[in-house]
Amino acid sequence: MSDTLRFVNTLRASRAFYLLDKDMESGLGHAYMIVSPDDDVMKEFFTLIAARIYCRKGRACMKCTGCKKVLNGNHEDLTYVNPTGEKIKVQEIKDLVSSVSIKPLGSVKAYFVFRADLMTPEAQNKLLKTLEEPPEGVAIFLGVANETGLLDTVRSRCRKIYIDVFDRETVFNTLKAQGVDDEKAAVASSCCEGQLGRAMQIAASPVYAERFSDSLTLLERLQKSRDVLAAEAVPSLANGGAEFLKVLAVALRDVISAKRGEPLFFGAETASRIENIAERYSLRALALAEEAVDRAQRKLSFSVNPQAVTDSLLFEILEVRHKWQ
Repeated sequence: MSDTLRFVNTLRASRAFYLLDKDMESGLGHAYMIVSPDDDVMKEFFTLIAARIYCRKGRACMKCTGCKKVLNGNHEDLTYVNPTGEKIKVQEIKDLVSSVSIKPLGSVKAYFVFRADLMTPEAQNKLLKTLEEPPEGVAIFLGVANETGLLDTVRSRCRKIYIDVFDRETVFNTLKAQGVDDEKAAVASSCCEGQLGRAMQIAASPVYAERFSDSLTLLERLQKSRDVLAAEAVPSLANGGAEFLKVLAVALRDVISAKRGEPLFFGAETASRIENIAERYSLRALALAEEAVDRAQRKLSFSVNPQAVTDSLLFEILEVRHKWQ
């Protein structure tokens, strides 16, 4: 299997693949809209679907000649449009439309369009007739991050398949299978919002692990009003602003999970820190602290003075902690 396919086993177990696999057993449709905000996942999902279409064994074995042609990018009946995910030019769609009338060498000619939601209305209208009256043996897959980017007339002619965001345990195990250590996998699976591509990026960056640790340090230091100044000296808070607050919100969710007795995926040291913080806060206080962080993030988005926002946030966390003992 190609080293670039990091998520194929996870995607093979997804509902999105299940639905398409069933379609292929009964008869592949002519137009699909595949929805996912994760470009990395979309790329691998398209590869997996292409392998399923052309696999000699009919199951995306990744070993037969059909699958290997897909993995090597040289299958004669397979066309990728806009693989870099940039704005799609009208000429690219014209080329697609003009080529669909050429009969496939095999049984199916498949087109995979990346970030189809970046097509201009003109380009979408060029594609519309092909979607309405496709030649026999042609399947078109439109990958979109935002389905509202497609015209209603285009969306209505496609079967919609959603690649769901993945739960934390699935992300954690996927990263572990790629050789990511427990601590980095735990932070990434917590911060990635269920997106595997983003999780890999976070795991590869030392910044997120540092921000997460600093988030715990901030919560550990906040005992009394005089501790606000000490908390302000936490490096990531002093340097990170809005980006740090995003990670702080994630850390609070993990503390809430610990408070509820839910499993933590961290190593013993970090898990112990999280559990100790959970003991100092009531569940109500943690929920209100999380809401306070969300409000602080919105204030920063309106260019409110960062120092004032931070001070207000820290005092508010202290207040809810003591009020809801």
